[in-house]
Amino acid sequence: MNFNKFIGLPYKNMGRNFDGVDCIGLGILIYKTVLNKTFPDFSDVKYSQNWYKNSENHLIYNIDQVLTPIEPPYKRFDGLLLYNGTKVVVNHIGFYIGDGKFIHIYEGITSRVDRLSGYWESKLHKAVRLKESN
Repeated sequence: MNFNKFIGLPYKNMGRNFDGVDCIGLGILIYKTVLNKTFPDFSDVKYSQNWYKNSENHLIYNIDQVLTPIEPPYKRFDGLLLYNGTKVVVNHIGFYIGDGKFIHIYEGITSRVDRLSGYWESKLHKAVRLKESN
């Protein structure tokens, strides 16, 4: 699987297409385009663009209802829930693409691939997989 068309996308809060995505929007776009599946969209959760700055754990509170926590080894497309710098709030999700790498995007960067080691491994809260019923 080649993820090149998902690398370099611009960040857009609540973005859900190739014109711009946020971290969940990137997963929604990948799942729709590659797997023809629906990744849960938490846009109905009322949160501001800066929700994570208020120590609000919207991802943790909402994601477990539709995704199953998993242990390594990770499979392609597994979601990686990541902490902010202080490990207070899980404010980010990336998607495992294999070979110890994941694709993600956050405010201020374009979508990119990083290794799940060192800094990023230290920020990992848990990995999740789409439940089979979807």
